[in-house]
Amino acid sequence: MSNQIQQKTILFTIGRAGYPVTRCIQIAKLLASHRILFAASEKQTLVLQKLDQQGFAPLSYVSKADLKKLLQEYEPDVVISDGGDTDIDEGKLLSSLVPITLHFDDFGEGGKAATRVVQSLYHEDREPVPSHYVVGPSAFIVPDELEPYANSGLKQAPALPLPHVVVTFADEDADNLSYRTLRHLLHLQIPLAITVALHSSYPHSRDDLKLMALGRKQTRIVDCDDPIQLISESDLVICDASYTPYYVAVIGKPCIVIAEDEREAQHAFPKEANGFIYLGLGRKLKQSHLQNAVMETILHPNRSVRAIKKQLSLKLAMNNTNMQRFLEKIIQEEAREITK
Repeated sequence: MSNQIQQKTILFTIGRAGYPVTRCIQIAKLLASHRILFAASEKQTLVLQKLDQQGFAPLSYVSKADLKKLLQEYEPDVVISDGGDTDIDEGKLLSSLVPITLHFDDFGEGGKAATRVVQSLYHEDREPVPSHYVVGPSAFIVPDELEPYANSGLKQAPALPLPHVVVTFADEDADNLSYRTLRHLLHLQIPLAITVALHSSYPHSRDDLKLMALGRKQTRIVDCDDPIQLISESDLVICDASYTPYYVAVIGKPCIVIAEDEREAQHAFPKEANGFIYLGLGRKLKQSHLQNAVMETILHPNRSVRAIKKQLSLKLAMNNTNMQRFLEKIIQEEAREITK
């Protein structure tokens, strides 16, 4: 069979900014032998901007009816949907118009109509998972910019004379855990260097954080949508329970995880078995629990080393190669089923 016959048209539909856009761009690179298209709702301005900045020419749509027209016009062989929970009507729409539909981190009813659903933000196994769902750490796609830092956590010497704590909560940080965490850290009676990284969509007062940081040397507030380098330079990371722990585990760093909301609190990956200290919901976090976790990490380096080894034993840096094979297999196998 020639490459021309094997080549498929793959359309990515992206539901929100942040890691889902990064993941779709990375998957597109893995599937570069195919014809690649991107689409997003007109409301997702950050998604469209990111795709434009990366040199893609994304398609946009206003409503589901517009999405349907778009699918009918471009006739993709594969749709990869990321960044949102689809409802059953949307799931059926996609599957009725497109031979192969792959959904990433879709917890909506629409996933039931998909060819495959791939969950990196998987939950504890309380109920049987449908057979076409693929769950686990292997679903995390490693961005190109993260690869140079892979497995470096045990090799790097401290960048600062004091233990460096990096605080980074993704996206909007609705409950302002950045502020609460810094306040708790500043009450510790041990010398620390602290960096609080704020996402561009952080909606709270930056001045309040900066004013609080003035009272402590080696404390800084920075604007940063991509905390990879900061994580690599840290001695301890305090972060959300969404995608950031995956970045940490690729590098290998001691990490305290605080869930930003109830949805994040269900995520099974950033737990002790995988090398994390999990403190539960941020709005219920007690100062003493966070301070004890920080002290335990700073004062017991052997425990930190064991935690890092747990993270690195997951071998997340191999995920892209494995995912590329998996996706190509699905595309080709499903294509053969369709042509029978």
